[in-house]
Amino acid sequence: MKTVEEFLTGDGYQNVVAELVQLKPQVKFVEHASYEAALLMNSFKERKYVLEGFGVSAPTEDECVQWMMEQFAEDKENIMSYVAARLTFSEQLKDDPDGEFPKGEEPDEEDRSEVVEVLGFTRSVIANTVIEYDLVKNHPKQLTAYYKRTRIPGAAKFSSQIKKVYASITK
Repeated sequence: MKTVEEFLTGDGYQNVVAELVQLKPQVKFVEHASYEAALLMNSFKERKYVLEGFGVSAPTEDECVQWMMEQFAEDKENIMSYVAARLTFSEQLKDDPDGEFPKGEEPDEEDRSEVVEVLGFTRSVIANTVIEYDLVKNHPKQLTAYYKRTRIPGAAKFSSQIKKVYASITK
């Protein structure tokens, strides 16, 4: 049995990270952090709930690792193309550190946060993007629900943008 932490820090996954860096040398990753496995497990849990409903049990770490390894074994080339396109899309997003506010309730200019430093992506972003890839490829109607469950602001709009990213690699 392999844990998600072992998967993320193992040679196989580190090779995937290295391949992605070759595809996109400008992408910067931060050092692996202990919280990444828990966040990835949460993404797996939300995927399972969106696809199967709440009557099912949460996936085990072993099931998640096995599923991830199967995805890479079956479709690695397309997955890597999608991950590269998705990271490019993420880099182009205008991220507001203060979040979204209803019209008329935006903070004053002097109260806005200032981005001091952009650190880069966590290494688990690749695994999370594989979950997203599976949803956009095989279950596109559930993509918005997944984003809502994972608390992505503007889930419907974001879902349509992600479907365009996916379409760009399948042409």
